[in-house]
Amino acid sequence: MTVQPWLLLSSRPLDRFESAHVPLAASAFHGYASAWPVPAPDDRHDASGRPRTRLHVGGDNLIEVQGDQLTVTTSSRNTCALYWSADHQGNFVLSTDLLIAASAWMSLTDCQLGVREQAGVHLDDRSSIHGIGRLLHSSRLEVVLQGNQVRVGRDAMQDTLALQSDRYGDALFAGQTQIRALQESIAGHLQRPGKVAALVSGGVDSGLVAALLAAQCPDFEAFSIGTPWGNEFDDAQQLADALGRPLNRVELDPQSILLALPQTIRAFGHPQPQAVEIGVAITAFCRQLEEGRTIFTGYGSDLINSGMATGDGLAEDIRSSIAVEVDKTRYSSELTGIAAQACGSELVHPYWDLPVLRSALDTCPSVKTTRGREKGHLRLAAEQWLPAEVAWRKKTAIHHGNGLGTALSQLIDVTTHQSASAPALYRQILATQLDQAVRAPLAPLCAEEVLDRALHSLAHCR
Repeated sequence: MTVQPWLLLSSRPLDRFESAHVPLAASAFHGYASAWPVPAPDDRHDASGRPRTRLHVGGDNLIEVQGDQLTVTTSSRNTCALYWSADHQGNFVLSTDLLIAASAWMSLTDCQLGVREQAGVHLDDRSSIHGIGRLLHSSRLEVVLQGNQVRVGRDAMQDTLALQSDRYGDALFAGQTQIRALQESIAGHLQRPGKVAALVSGGVDSGLVAALLAAQCPDFEAFSIGTPWGNEFDDAQQLADALGRPLNRVELDPQSILLALPQTIRAFGHPQPQAVEIGVAITAFCRQLEEGRTIFTGYGSDLINSGMATGDGLAEDIRSSIAVEVDKTRYSSELTGIAAQACGSELVHPYWDLPVLRSALDTCPSVKTTRGREKGHLRLAAEQWLPAEVAWRKKTAIHHGNGLGTALSQLIDVTTHQSASAPALYRQILATQLDQAVRAPLAPLCAEEVLDRALHSLAHCR
């Protein structure tokens, strides 16, 4: 059973959300939440002892509510999206969930909202739903309630991830520096209670995380995901054997993958096909996993260490491709943990933690292609932790390793009896979820019903 976590703040009470109401200390704003952590005691008063509420979102986005003022500060990573809208009639909503934001806005204003025709990843402040914006990374939003009016101020802040340097110019030292940052990141995440797991493919990224994890948590569980169309079980087994851990092979069946689409699309806030194909496997995995685990992955390493480059035709200076890929990820929500949280687990991407990011962005680009290989500096340093064959194994994209790169689109075409129908189905799933959120925002809608309704709607659009 999944419970979608979300947080909602509004300038006015929302009767349809009343059963999800949460108190905000001495505030004119109204709060609502589902499966969202309550503020810690030290987040309920400011330095002068005055009541306030501080809400942490996605690790380093911050919402502060005090009296008639609300302030949002988004981080340079912007892992967890924040959606909002405001008008000149005193209406304002802010939510971690696009569908909840849209439903609340329609409740306040009676506006009719719909999914954009081009509902993919927008590298600006648009969301996939007309009338709802997405807060940009590295920004500050200030909202003040003044009677029946809302005063909104927006400011850009320094984007620390836009800065790259040549600080680390020795390949081995650069790789070792990043590994030390990874060790500290992993140690911090291990403070959470519960079982610990790692998703491994047998490549250097997830392999290094697993090896560092084994040094701090020897009884962690190793999992590898496959599908009827492909897997990396043999490579993952070699890694697990080297670390002295059993490997849990999880083969996802086609139906479980299809049923994971609604939750993936909702968590991302958009139906962009490539992002969905990458994210749906881990969502399907989390849906069938026992609750209460912290799951470590190797996601994000390609973004910060190679700019998604492969061993063929490496550019001499890959800084521009790294900048592009890092920037895109801050809009795509691909590294959000919301879908895993809905299944009762925490998803951890150590390569996307700020100290690890910083070490990668401060590495001279020439050492990132040591020995003519992408992530050469990291591979070189990883030899101290992994078998050389694993450290230097050829890169395989996750959705290619598990076969979903082309097979999912083919499966959807067979299911819909239409050609090239995956993008249309993804968009229709989001539209179906929006319709449900408008009708009954707090009512659960099972994945089977969402998928069936989306398929039915798509069939009638032919």
